[in-house]
Amino acid sequence: MEKITTKIIFSAVLLLLLPSLANSASLGDVERLFIESAYDNHQRRNTEAELKLITNHIYFYVDKRWWKRVSEEDAKEYERVMYSLGGEFEKNIYPRIKQRFGVFPKHNVVGEGERINILFHPMGENFGGYFRSGDQHSIYQYPRSNEKNILYLNSSLIENPNLRGYLAHEYMHLVTFNEKNKEFGISEEVWLNELRAELIISSLGYNDDYENSNLRQRVRTFLRDPDISLTEWTEQIADYGVINAFGEYLVGHYGEKILMDSLNSQISGIPSIDYALEKNEVGKTFSEIFTEWMIAVYLNDCKHGDYYCYKNEKLKDFSVSPATVFIPTRDGGSVTVRYQTKNWAGNWHRIVGGSGDLYLDFYGDEIFNVPYILCEKDGNCEVSFLEIDEEGEGSVVIEEFNSRYESVVILPHLQQKFTGFNGPEKPVSFEWQAEVREENDEEKLKQEELRELSERLSLIRSKIEEISLLLGIGSSDETSLDKIREDLHYGMRRSREVENLQLFLKNQGEEIYPEGLVTGNFLVLTKRAVIRFQERHAEEILDPLGLSEGTGYVGVHTRELINSFLNN
Repeated sequence: MEKITTKIIFSAVLLLLLPSLANSASLGDVERLFIESAYDNHQRRNTEAELKLITNHIYFYVDKRWWKRVSEEDAKEYERVMYSLGGEFEKNIYPRIKQRFGVFPKHNVVGEGERINILFHPMGENFGGYFRSGDQHSIYQYPRSNEKNILYLNSSLIENPNLRGYLAHEYMHLVTFNEKNKEFGISEEVWLNELRAELIISSLGYNDDYENSNLRQRVRTFLRDPDISLTEWTEQIADYGVINAFGEYLVGHYGEKILMDSLNSQISGIPSIDYALEKNEVGKTFSEIFTEWMIAVYLNDCKHGDYYCYKNEKLKDFSVSPATVFIPTRDGGSVTVRYQTKNWAGNWHRIVGGSGDLYLDFYGDEIFNVPYILCEKDGNCEVSFLEIDEEGEGSVVIEEFNSRYESVVILPHLQQKFTGFNGPEKPVSFEWQAEVREENDEEKLKQEELRELSERLSLIRSKIEEISLLLGIGSSDETSLDKIREDLHYGMRRSREVENLQLFLKNQGEEIYPEGLVTGNFLVLTKRAVIRFQERHAEEILDPLGLSEGTGYVGVHTRELINSFLNN
């Protein structure tokens, strides 16, 4: 079945108290057990369960309502499946998880020695099974507790080849609860709890038949929706895609011991991974590995770097498809992209087209990590990083774009939050602008000459300004500027009026326009400078309009004040 997911239930709902199962049980015993209505096909809160099979480690229960409708032939086959599943648990799942992560789970009520209980009942096709942490408590703490080490599997998937993996997944949740909640008195963050449970399926070999595996389903899910947060658990099938894509990379390069040591620690989430990385002397942080993963999930080829690929042979051809943006092939071709993202979410934006030198500018509402990948026409790629300043901005010029380089892929991602992923996260915006400027050698030489001339003029102007100040004469830069005759706004390009505005703002000092760029393009830096100027002169500009903050729009009041400065 497609879209198989698993859930951990931490809710508490009051119901009538029911007695727990006695320590001794016999085939054919019937007991009413609590189940989760959100997953049950009939939205039931409890069901009559019959004990059908007992193995060395497992009591197998079946939902009586479902079992009554099973044919005699199917019943024999299902009992055979349960017997085989019990054997698999005893020889593979139980001993190997115990070896890696700890002892057999204790129970708060019955203690050690109780078998694992498994209840098959009908669920929606999107669910492989679930685990209820409430069952780990007494009915006095949680009235809907079954007071058992009990796991719930989807009876609709009893013949599914991935059934062993679903059992291992849910058992891993039980182990995690015992290690974190009981041993250390803390709760694991959901994303990491689910990541360990998904990765144990591969560890036990249940994804070896890749074509029919749980992992292949997860990879397909990730490729359909790759840009969601790793850490924000939203109860969607896409969440399982990203944790598998990242988890396989993490374990492939740094080993399963990272997950073991992070589980057996008194911290949870990202800090527990960092603890395990330090303990194992990896020399890297979770943040660094996440960035490497984002690059690897696009390149996935070790020839570009040892960590820019997957070690799992099943995933050697796995690669995310970036959002591709085409720049018009003409002088001055440009594009602007605005986007929203969340902490620990991947973004892959590929830029192609144009011809000349590519000017790439990035602006983020917070401080982003922005690696970028330059790929030549022969397939060779190199990885670099934009230097992002304290205002969240960065830029780079890529020469010979589309003649030497076929594409550039930027991978902006946010790493500003490390704990407390307990619900929906607030999205954060970023923007990037790419412009191609075509310049031949003669034009480049002229530009160099102009830049040199401009520097000489700046020196002359500064000397004139010093003399003027001594003589009590106003600044020559200001008095030589033209008046601002029209409203100016964000997005204007190649405007003489904007150049005048930028020169004026530059002359107001670094507190207003620290960058001092005079380009004729009204972009983020110019807008911020206008806002600073407006707020410095709020009494003349903002107060008459009933505003408390600058807008960055050069309207009538702002123009009049600027022109009054120029007149003086």
